[in-house]
Amino acid sequence: MNKNYLIKRLTIISFLLSSVGSANNQSSQNVNYQKKYQPMLDNLISEHIPGAVLLVETKIGSYIGSAGFKDLEKKKPMTTDVVIPNGSAGKKLTALLVAMLADEGVLSLDASISRYLESELLSQIQYSDKMTLRQLLNHTSGIFEYNDAGEYAFFKAQYANKGKVTTDMFPLSFALNQPADFEPSKGHSYSNSGYALAGIILERVLKQHPSIAIRNKILTPLNMTSSYSKGVEEHKPKLTSGFFINDVDPTFPIPMNIWVDTKDIIGTTATSDAPLTSSVNDMAKLLRAIVTNNNIVNQRVREQMIGEENLVESWGQRFYRSSDFYYGLGIWVEEVNGKKFYHHGGTEFGYFTQNIYIPDGDISITAFANCGVNDHCEEEFQNFTFEVLDSFLNIKKGI
Repeated sequence: MNKNYLIKRLTIISFLLSSVGSANNQSSQNVNYQKKYQPMLDNLISEHIPGAVLLVETKIGSYIGSAGFKDLEKKKPMTTDVVIPNGSAGKKLTALLVAMLADEGVLSLDASISRYLESELLSQIQYSDKMTLRQLLNHTSGIFEYNDAGEYAFFKAQYANKGKVTTDMFPLSFALNQPADFEPSKGHSYSNSGYALAGIILERVLKQHPSIAIRNKILTPLNMTSSYSKGVEEHKPKLTSGFFINDVDPTFPIPMNIWVDTKDIIGTTATSDAPLTSSVNDMAKLLRAIVTNNNIVNQRVREQMIGEENLVESWGQRFYRSSDFYYGLGIWVEEVNGKKFYHHGGTEFGYFTQNIYIPDGDISITAFANCGVNDHCEEEFQNFTFEVLDSFLNIKKGI
């Protein structure tokens, strides 16, 4: 028998055996993830959290699971393919669109916003002559937070308008003629108003709702087939119910101790501070695309969003007390014990999301809960996502 033929056959057999071994290792890891994370997910469900979904993806395996109910009244089990409003976790979508347009020369991140807005609107925003789009997106503009206007003034108006589509001017109106927190670049204060104003700028520049550019430049190229801009695009797949319970405030516009389905309230708010409805798989795709090299988000855009020279010191939903904590454009960057990761969660009435990416190991963690704006729900859900995160980083909780 030909010697070269034998060598070739042995090489093929060796490759096949190594491939089988690799596949078996990955299958084993998937089983281990199932045993590890499904009980944690099951234990998350409580009187405060009706249902939840978790996606974990790594180089060596993955897990996706669900627990509880997606419909409390009909007792329909939660499924892994549900789509929900992402709340503030969708800010990175708005920021990504702005950074892409800036890279194309359509707008400027560092020019005064007066270049894009009419004087009548600008006159109602303190220090608007000193604000830039970058400052709106990294929360250093000082613009007033619209949720702080009055006693639940924004939600009361939102509740009164349920079923009607509201765009960025609706929430921004609650921030107009209000005192700024500080002069632009003189501090850092998380403000949804900044993203609403950025959305208005996008609409003025594009001469159409930003959702169209988001679809063409981001959602379609990234194959985010279970995602859409709520309120202004067809809700397909159908928006999953979210549940809010008022258990603390008798003056709140919703009665005490009754689960209320908020789908018709939140699903019609087409605003740039919380634009996105998606699945856990799609959320993981979006954050990974921003952080890692790919053909959709180029390196120049990435640098604008999360490059070290463009990060600002921040406060907010950090996972570790002693971490170095920064905000880019729509994304938090956290580093602890030399381990860096990227994240942004989001909460709305009836919904809570968390979206994390760890470059070391190509690890994505995305979780949903169909509750939100409730202390019990948020504390339990945040503790859960922390435990999943720390199962990879192995850093003590007290750090």
